[in-house]
Amino acid sequence: MRKLKSIDYKLLFELMKDSKRSDRELAKVLKVSQPTITRKRTMLEKEALDGYTAVPKWEKLGYELVAFTLVKHRVKYAKPEVRKEAFSRVEEWMMNQPNVIFAVEGQGMGWDGAFISFHKNYSNFAEFIRKHDSDLSDLLVDRESFVATTKQTNTRKPFHLKYLAKEKLENPEI
Repeated sequence: MRKLKSIDYKLLFELMKDSKRSDRELAKVLKVSQPTITRKRTMLEKEALDGYTAVPKWEKLGYELVAFTLVKHRVKYAKPEVRKEAFSRVEEWMMNQPNVIFAVEGQGMGWDGAFISFHKNYSNFAEFIRKHDSDLSDLLVDRESFVATTKQTNTRKPFHLKYLAKEKLENPEI
């Protein structure tokens, strides 16, 4: 991937704030021509954007719960070929769970990975976790979840990438 220029970053963050805007609107905001925006957006879509998506009001879609789950696995110190096979299996399992919106390997506080999932209700969450633990039991050492309601009254800051765009614009050294 080629190095992004200042205008590329500005366009990227404008798209993070609101990707529905036309190239003409973005050109006005960024004070460049519409063909420049079209060319830059096309490049970003090929090299720096993973896609466009809407951020729904989860409760309105019937998802009452969001779960943040941490996992400890057995393959941390396994041979590379064993790790590769295990992680491939976990990735396939996660990709087959439409309610899982993010899953990542990492480290910290004794945990090896984490994922975020949405659930219609607590029974749905409990069934999902039983399936997770059962299907991946040979790989798991431990698993803990933090479950929260999606009700707007309990949300202190809604999930949205527009905040990250604001952070970048306020702190140019990022």
